[in-house]
Amino acid sequence: MLRIEKNIELTTAFDLSLIAPVEDIMFFDIETTGLSSWKSGLYLIGLLTYDDGWKLIQYFCEDVADEVTVLENFFTLLSSKKVLISFNGDGFDIPFLAHMAEQYGLPCTFDGVESYDILKKIRPLKKLLGLENLKLKTCEKFLGINREDRFSGGELINVYFQWQKDRSQDLLDCLLLHNFEDIENMPNVLPILNYIYALKADFSLLSQEVVKHPTDNRRVLSLRYSCFRDSDNEKTEISVPIPIDVNLENWFINLSGPELNLCIDLYEGELKFFYPNYSDYYYLPMEDRAIHRSLAEFVDRSHRKKATAKTCYQKVSGIFLPETEPIFSPALLKEYKDKLSFTQFTPELFQDGELAEAYLRSVIRQLKLKI
Repeated sequence: MLRIEKNIELTTAFDLSLIAPVEDIMFFDIETTGLSSWKSGLYLIGLLTYDDGWKLIQYFCEDVADEVTVLENFFTLLSSKKVLISFNGDGFDIPFLAHMAEQYGLPCTFDGVESYDILKKIRPLKKLLGLENLKLKTCEKFLGINREDRFSGGELINVYFQWQKDRSQDLLDCLLLHNFEDIENMPNVLPILNYIYALKADFSLLSQEVVKHPTDNRRVLSLRYSCFRDSDNEKTEISVPIPIDVNLENWFINLSGPELNLCIDLYEGELKFFYPNYSDYYYLPMEDRAIHRSLAEFVDRSHRKKATAKTCYQKVSGIFLPETEPIFSPALLKEYKDKLSFTQFTPELFQDGELAEAYLRSVIRQLKLKI
């Protein structure tokens, strides 16, 4: 077995304390000669652990006889940790190692260790970020992380078999580099999770402004929020690594750094306020409105008829804010049973910080992200 150790400086912009104290964390990744733990061998385990500084350690199997030693070394280090961070570890790495340990009759398990699988965490972000797939290298490319390694894990299987024949240092370096960069880059991929933390954050309205849309002159309300985590009365900004834009039918969201900008298409025109108890109203066709029955007795019978749910309304003109949920009141509609409601807009609507935050959360829910 070869053991390679290197001290590295972790520069990730992600707050690891969101997961666990650094001394409780271990990053890891494995390289195998196939996908089946029944038919394939293990040739490399790489891990990143904290011990008075970050250390990247690799255990390399020179032949199949080293597998037990590599497994024992890995599980010995793991026994002092509480959280195991991986990329698709739940789907591949952990079941593979657990089965190998069982095959060799080793008293080694993942019991008592929490798995933190980055791949599972970021699945809701694929569409939001416009990612082609959720491979580690795709995430690295999105974040602008460069790699020297140009091989996939599958391509390196033959490289490993060739190394076993000629023991070439160049081939060994190639095998170690791929795993090394997988491990080294894993903490630097974690900031992609800040999109989830930002959308689940606490929000504080910084400013509001009504502007004209550059193409058709319609009014647009621009709300600028800060994204932060409020823990023990201490506010910590949550900053996304790459700005993104999200278009919805009546809203536009921009996430940039620690801020979220929400732009809302205001509706200018006429809407209807529907009275809930339509049986107490009469509809006046000539005036296209409903009035209470206490007033309807003064109207000629030929000019009135009993209101229905669809005709029991009062028209209101002005500038309106669209709502996906009834955050403000009263709620107005274009037509009865429309899902989208509106409220009459005034800048004073957003002076209440709780309502300003609730409105933003209602829009975020339209993204239908399972976060």
